[in-house]
Amino acid sequence: MRLQTANEPGRVASGALAVLVHVMFFALLVFGVSWQKKIAGPMVVDLWQDLPDPVNKVLAPPEPSRPLPKPEPEARPKPQPKPEPKSEPKPAPEVRKEMPAPPPPVALPKPSAADIEIKEKLRKQKEDEAQRLEEQKKADLEKRRLDEEQQRKAIEDKRQEAEKQRLEQEALQREDEARRAEDKKRADEQRRVDEAKLEEERKLRAAAVERERQQQEAARKLREAEESKSRAEAAVRAARQKSINDYMARIQARVVPRIVMPQDLKGRPEGIYEVTLLPGGDVLEIRLKRSSGVALYDRAVERAINTASPLPVPDDPDLFQEHFRTFDFRFQPPS
Repeated sequence: MRLQTANEPGRVASGALAVLVHVMFFALLVFGVSWQKKIAGPMVVDLWQDLPDPVNKVLAPPEPSRPLPKPEPEARPKPQPKPEPKSEPKPAPEVRKEMPAPPPPVALPKPSAADIEIKEKLRKQKEDEAQRLEEQKKADLEKRRLDEEQQRKAIEDKRQEAEKQRLEQEALQREDEARRAEDKKRADEQRRVDEAKLEEERKLRAAAVERERQQQEAARKLREAEESKSRAEAAVRAARQKSINDYMARIQARVVPRIVMPQDLKGRPEGIYEVTLLPGGDVLEIRLKRSSGVALYDRAVERAINTASPLPVPDDPDLFQEHFRTFDFRFQPPS
């Protein structure tokens, strides 16, 4: 259980109220004792119907008067330990002494009935007054007891109310702390979920970037490979074309010197011949594809091709099969 602190609501007020009640109680004790009224005890009077015979009887010593009843002390708010009653001094034992001769008796007047009635009325009045005072004391004591009981009840109610408020405040504080703890737990959970989502998104983005990089790298490599292949193919084609051109030039150089040009040839007519060769370069067939318009010139070129057989051809079978197995031979006289 949590200890109460000075900051708890109602604690200062309850402490001040308790101090005030103690001060009032102390003042009530002091002034109650100092203001106590002393009530005189009733007077006791012995009434004689007849006087004793002074001649035949000796006056006996008067009987000691009975002690008067002590007045009861006024009621206090709280019962205090009563002081121990003082022991009354015991009467000393009578010592019989020879008493001197009594004086001659004096005749007392005989009280009248009116005096006796007045005395009886006074006695009753005193008794009634004493009874009234006693009842008043009891009423005052009861009233003070009720007041003190009400004060104690009010103090206890305030204490209980303060305790109830303290317990309610502690319950509210516990609920608030529990709610804050729950909110913090939910916030931490949400933060972890958000962080997990962000981490997953970061990983996905990183994976996408890596895939893009890999794709770009693959595309670059493919492009470079294609470019390299294209360059290689171009180089191969260029080399093949160079080789083709070279062998065509060699064929031209081998055939042209063997052409016997007609004497009356005018201009520069061009003839195209389809030549079919064997793998060794031997001429298998010559077919005129387009005539130059001069029959003697066409036959002269055909004879020169047959005479130049075998023609120079490449050793590469693929190159020979593709470009020299059957090819067009073009010839145009120089200007």
